[in-house]
Amino acid sequence: MSKSNIFKVLTLFFVAFSLLVSQEILPLGDIRSGMRGQGKTVFLGSKIDQFDFEVLGIQKNTSPGRSTILIKLLGSQMKEMGVFAGMSGSPCYINGKLIGALSTGFTFSKEPIAGITPIQYMLDQLLQIPDESVQNTPLILPKMDPPKVLKSAISGTMIPLSEVWPEGSKDSYSLVLTGTALSSDAASFWQGSGVRFLDANNSFMMTNEEQISSPIEPGGTVVASLVEGDLDLSSAGTITYIRGKRVLMYGHPLFNLGSLQVPMRSGNVLGVVSNLNSSFKLTAPGRTIGSVMLDRSSGVSGTLGVESKMIPLRLGINLGGRKNLNLSFNMIDHPVLTPYFAATVLSQSLESNIRGLGMQSLSLQGNIKLAGYPPIEIESFVADLNSKRLSDYLGGVLQAICFNPFEKPKFEGISLTIKAEERLDLSAVVSARILTSRPKRGSSLPVTLTVQNIQGLRESYNFSVFIPTSAQKGKTYLLVGDGLSIMSADPDQSSIQIGSLGDVVQILNSSLKNNLAYGLLVQSSKGAGLRGDRIEGVPPSIASLVNPEDGSKNSSLKRRIIGRSLIPLEREVQGLVTLEIEVE
Repeated sequence: MSKSNIFKVLTLFFVAFSLLVSQEILPLGDIRSGMRGQGKTVFLGSKIDQFDFEVLGIQKNTSPGRSTILIKLLGSQMKEMGVFAGMSGSPCYINGKLIGALSTGFTFSKEPIAGITPIQYMLDQLLQIPDESVQNTPLILPKMDPPKVLKSAISGTMIPLSEVWPEGSKDSYSLVLTGTALSSDAASFWQGSGVRFLDANNSFMMTNEEQISSPIEPGGTVVASLVEGDLDLSSAGTITYIRGKRVLMYGHPLFNLGSLQVPMRSGNVLGVVSNLNSSFKLTAPGRTIGSVMLDRSSGVSGTLGVESKMIPLRLGINLGGRKNLNLSFNMIDHPVLTPYFAATVLSQSLESNIRGLGMQSLSLQGNIKLAGYPPIEIESFVADLNSKRLSDYLGGVLQAICFNPFEKPKFEGISLTIKAEERLDLSAVVSARILTSRPKRGSSLPVTLTVQNIQGLRESYNFSVFIPTSAQKGKTYLLVGDGLSIMSADPDQSSIQIGSLGDVVQILNSSLKNNLAYGLLVQSSKGAGLRGDRIEGVPPSIASLVNPEDGSKNSSLKRRIIGRSLIPLEREVQGLVTLEIEVE
């Protein structure tokens, strides 16, 4: 049976089954202190169990126009474990009528006090979802100046999440379970958010064949898969309510992203870890049952039998010729989160397979394929004690793509290859010499570049930069250095001009690299120049090299590149030398 037919059969089954589990609702106005009821959740394996509770009261206006039902969980088991992560979404009933989803707890609480999101709020926000996510809609993105994002990307850095994440999301209830503890570098990408990563040790994980997943009904375990494949990053919770193909869960936001698409899977609870801070379930994801489609303040909603569009990421790691690894992942496709998950995946993959300390050199090559555009070439070289800079570079490039305000990119895939060597291939620019400081137009200017490696050995390279006959007579600057140093020569990114996703792709593909040395001749002239305008045939990514001499914003006298040359060194190069010459 084909995959699509399996989904159709599952959908018909779940639609029929959901009619049996529909629940009558008890309105918020009818709930009183002292009422007792029962909730449903999974404590171990796939079996749905009940827990008892007593209503303490209604906490009004916990958010504008919203109230929370406060309850106390009863029984010795709940007193010992308290309210634990993974219970979120547990349906709570009084006299058999559904009142809402258990959604909040209190850290370090001595009593198992919890909050319930009233079911009316969940129904209002979560039932009206599309059967399929809309792909070509105007983007609502962080207030990020596109030139700033591009400048960051082509400089090999990533904008921190704390600058991108909405202020209110820092109190998010997001819970991400992983098959292994995240490295400090990978975890650093999530600083400033409410996302917590918990270590569900691999030794406790069962394969999909070994585990029996929780039934798809209120109280059953459900998992939203954010990254699948050779690394599992997922958020586990509990099903609250089912109507037709719609599944409501969590009772609180995952990230409060609105519309999204990630696989919705069943789950198997491996156990509950009691913790003085906050206890939590260890959950192993099971089979795919549909797609999470909507993420709002009152909970998360999914559709049964729907497939999710994710971004495939393929990663090959060459460990100095001794061993080759081929890793495969599928990631969430979202304009804000995709860069951070990609950086996390790359960082975690490197941390797991290369040494964390010591001299090493990492060469990254590959491409990012977008529908309708040429592949974006990925190339970086890092000679460092850790690998985070490669992950920063990949995340920065993806931010430039995802944060563009022009159109939603359609990712076809990301392919990367990394070669790791246990040596430090790093050289610094020592000097640049020229034979004459008064070259003529129409001639080539010979240049000798000297670099020094980490062992102190010096090497010299000879190259020449052609001076066109169209060059003006007079003062000219020769810039010799690596791509990132040249890009950092002018912090003003306002002169990077973009008007489409195609411009972003072109800029990324023409950006200067840190494993090449460049020689650029820069001259002041009236008319088209670097400051605020493009020059035909010159990458826009180097359009902001030098400010006007008086430091003003006057664009009447602009800088333009009249000649360029590059020297491939196949190592990381650092440094910049500027020489002044007089063109005759």
